[in-house]
Parts: sequence; structure tokens; C-alpha cells
Amino acid sequence: MNNITTNLLIAVALSMDAFSISVCMSTSNLLTKMKVVIFPIIVGIFHFIMPLLGNCLGLVISINLGKIADYILGIIFLILSIELITSKEKEDTLKINYLYLLLIALTVSVDSFTVGLGLSLNHQYSLLSSLIFCVVSAIFTVLGTTIGKYLNKRIEKKANLIGSILLFLLSIKYIFKF
Repeated sequence: MNNITTNLLIAVALSMDAFSISVCMSTSNLLTKMKVVIFPIIVGIFHFIMPLLGNCLGLVISINLGKIADYILGIIFLILSIELITSKEKEDTLKINYLYLLLIALTVSVDSFTVGLGLSLNHQYSLLSSLIFCVVSAIFTVLGTTIGKYLNKRIEKKANLIGSILLFLLSIKYIFKF
């Protein structure tokens, strides 16, 4: 397999977290219109930067950072799911702030740090790899938010409950490593 095809396949695998999270957040109506635009850009930027950092730093750091990032992401999703369930009676649904958005984008991009490290060890890493990861992750995040918004419109009142359940399940996955 050539290098570009390999990078595309890796980019798709790296983008799955961002895709599923963006579907959950959009289904639950957690993102304002501006954040729907900004979130894929932030995710793409992190998917560009993290492999570069992984290329520069050691294996020990990447293993520890990956574990910490999973716990942080799990806790964030747990908090969001609880806030969604408790905000049911409010007319206006819960919206996440830019710090949450930044933390979520960072934590879903940590795996690209390790990938950048692994590719550098095999001498297969280049700036093109980061660019591919950036573009593909941004596209998958846009697809996720689009699908989530569509689901929100189709299932309306149940969307908040479904989104909060999905966020809760994702939090369990990240905290307990399922």
C-alpha cells in the first residue's frame, strides 16, 4: 500500500472519535451554530498538531498522555450527560462553552499524537500525513454534526435523552477503557 493510502486509512480511523462525539453533541443540541462551524476547525487543527508533537516526543509521554486524555474525556462526557438530563425541564437546552469544546477537540486528537510517534519510528511520517489527518478529521466532524442535527430534527424531544445516554455511554467507555 502506498504512503498516501495508508495515511488516509489511518486518518479515517483517527476521525471516528470526533465523528461519534459530534453526532452525540449535535443530536443533543449542545452546539450553537457558531460552534458547529468552529468545532471541526479545532478538531482538524489538533489532528494536524498532535502528530507533529508525537513525532518530536518519546513513547513514555504518549502512553501516559493517552491514558490521562481518556479519563478527562470520560469525565467531560459524564458531566455533559448529567447536565443534559437535569436540564430537561429548561426551555433552552444546555450549550457547551468554548473551553469544553477545546478540551473535547484536544482529547479526541490525542490518539493522533501516538500515531505521529509511531509513523516517525517507521520513518513514514511527513507533513503531508498531518495535513491528511487534519482534513479528514474536520470532514468527519462536519459529517457528524450534520447527521446529529438531522437526527435532532427527526426525533425532536427524544433527541436530548438519546444524546445524553450516548454521552453517558461514551463516558463509561473512556473512563473504564471498554
